[in-house]
Amino acid sequence: MSAPVAAVDPVVDAPEPAPSAPRPTWLTWFTRARVVNAVVPVVLLAMALAPLQQVYLTRHLFITIIGGLLLGGGIAVLGAMRRLSTLTVLAVSLVVFFLCGALAAPTTAIAGILPTPTTWRVMGLGVVTVWKSVLTLDPPLGTGGGLLLLPYLLAFFGALISVTVSLRAKHFTLSLIPPALVLIASILFGTRLSVLAGVLGIAGVLISLTWVAWRADRLEPNRILAASIVLGLAALGGTTASVFAAPDNPRVVLRDFVDPPPDPQDYSSPLAGFRNYVDEQAEETVFTVTGLPAGTERIRLAALDSYNGTVWNVAGGDNPGTGAFMRTGERIAVDVPENAVSTSVSVDGYRGVWLPNVGNTLDVDFTTGDVDALTDSFYYNATTDTGLVTRGLAEGDGYELVSAPAAEAPSDVTQLVASRVAQPSPRSVPDIVGSLAGQWAADANSDYAKVEALASALSTQGFFSHGLVGEVPSRPGHGAARLLSMFEGDQMVGDAEQYAAVMALMVRELGYPARVVMGFEVPTGADAGAVAITGENVTAWVEVPFDGVGWLPFFPTPDEDQIPQSEDPDPVDRPQPQVLQPPPPPQEPPDVPPQDRDDADVEDQQTKDEESFVRWLLIGAAVGGPILLLLSPFIVIAAIKARRRKRRRVRGVPVQRIAGGWSEVEDQAVDLGVTHGPGATRREAAGAFDEAFPAAGTAVLARRADASVFAPDLAGEDEAVAYWRDVRGATDRLRHGVNRRRRLRARFSLRSLRRR
Repeated sequence: MSAPVAAVDPVVDAPEPAPSAPRPTWLTWFTRARVVNAVVPVVLLAMALAPLQQVYLTRHLFITIIGGLLLGGGIAVLGAMRRLSTLTVLAVSLVVFFLCGALAAPTTAIAGILPTPTTWRVMGLGVVTVWKSVLTLDPPLGTGGGLLLLPYLLAFFGALISVTVSLRAKHFTLSLIPPALVLIASILFGTRLSVLAGVLGIAGVLISLTWVAWRADRLEPNRILAASIVLGLAALGGTTASVFAAPDNPRVVLRDFVDPPPDPQDYSSPLAGFRNYVDEQAEETVFTVTGLPAGTERIRLAALDSYNGTVWNVAGGDNPGTGAFMRTGERIAVDVPENAVSTSVSVDGYRGVWLPNVGNTLDVDFTTGDVDALTDSFYYNATTDTGLVTRGLAEGDGYELVSAPAAEAPSDVTQLVASRVAQPSPRSVPDIVGSLAGQWAADANSDYAKVEALASALSTQGFFSHGLVGEVPSRPGHGAARLLSMFEGDQMVGDAEQYAAVMALMVRELGYPARVVMGFEVPTGADAGAVAITGENVTAWVEVPFDGVGWLPFFPTPDEDQIPQSEDPDPVDRPQPQVLQPPPPPQEPPDVPPQDRDDADVEDQQTKDEESFVRWLLIGAAVGGPILLLLSPFIVIAAIKARRRKRRRVRGVPVQRIAGGWSEVEDQAVDLGVTHGPGATRREAAGAFDEAFPAAGTAVLARRADASVFAPDLAGEDEAVAYWRDVRGATDRLRHGVNRRRRLRARFSLRSLRRR
């Protein structure tokens, strides 16, 4: 009987682990080396932009910088991953740059995120003008307008260029140039206050050295430690030296060399000197005008649109109502109509910074006096027709005005609607001004009629007096207390200064824009010849804007013969006896040799010329820097190719130079988009080139190169020179075998640089 067979349990195979999901193809591109090579330039750029923190002093600056770095660096990584051409990367960059414009102008975007047409308009203008705004405005700049466009530009295009060169160029160390340029720009556009300069400087140098050594496979801990110690000692020594010998000007910044636009509030209101003209200069010619346009009744001095409770003054800032004082180029207006009129003005007794003009001014040319100084200090506000000469006008100065004829007044003004124009709100206005304005304009049925009712009430119910000797007392000035006294007395007394000032406030109380204009009346009967304007001709009026017709004048001042009756008799003069005063002691004039004075003038002129040269040099650098930053990748590519071509042509023995000449032909064909199979011989490659460009004749060059390289005898110097001459001809024929656009792309193509 056979033994029972033991039961054998079936062998159950252990289940195999489920294979892990494969990584996406695009994700395999991100190796550790590529990630590091993309991150390091971005970190260096972020450190280079740190000096701008003191300029903006807003947390939104960090959002702008981080956003610009991520966008520019991301596009560069995408271009390297997809091997996109330079022109394609640039086109994508420009689209993304404007689509994400909320980073540069958050106040113009919807919820600070979605850009609007205003955002793109601000960015388009800001690319040209942002440098001026950053330099001429006092920090902190905040987020207003397009002021954040500067850090956005530097971060976006700095990251785009630096990361592209780091990932795609053979000479990767060139990627350190954009952070260096951005650092220089940040310092020049910054302030004298540094932001962790020592810490960021040492960290930037240490990161750069470590990264370069790592990429070159020369990273040794001892070298990094030694470099850290040296940098630490240098920082310690520099800090110690700065404590005991602090420099007077620790940092050179552009804002120290750029003059900001003038602030009109820094100058006295011309209306404050109104009484001086009728008192001390009544019979004195203040200026002479020749060639006045026909029908000119008044000459403008300044439009005043800001009231602070003390004086009406010219407002600063830039809005549709007040405008801005800007330098002028060749002329104020672009187009000058054929019927424009030229008027000459010669300054006599006038002293001031406000330029007398006839309105609708198209051009101003200074003809006499210190012409250069007057021209350099001239600003014009086209919105208010007001000219400002910061140097000041004096006797002997003269200029030519070109003006357009005044528009004809509308035939029907009764239904005109007042325009809505932003102006500074007046302050410290007496309550009675608003109550009387509402009372006098209550019966009017249109905007124009309401304003005209105010002018009519003031001119008919008031009385005229300058308050001079022999006249009814009338205090000068137009502050709140002086205007209040006009309505609290038995009679409303004043001159054009008070009536224009109070009417403009009344119009403002009704909710309409208004401004006071000070100027001079043209004497009755004046012709196109020379007209002398005296201090007695000074006047003031009010202007209010209406839809379709612009600013219209109103005259609230009573006639000069509308004089109040004074109950007090004229005071009797009681002359005092005159006492003869001793003459002052004679003073000898200083003895200054004429030669010394001449030398001083020459030295002063040389100093001014040197300062002007330095100023324009720095401004040119500020303007050209961003442009150079945008063009830097193309310049770098062209420079690398030129250096490679020169090295092949002049370096080595003749055989090596001939072989280099053939390599130059190959690279030119590759950049033009013609390739050959890997491992192809020179003759096989030439066949592919001649097939694409029959007129190139590269087969002959390939045979000559093979003959020189494989010949038993070494080629001579003459053969190398002749070969390179034929190489230049062949490359020219290759380039002219394609259209201009393809030639341009080939010039800046990276194909030949990546091939080797």
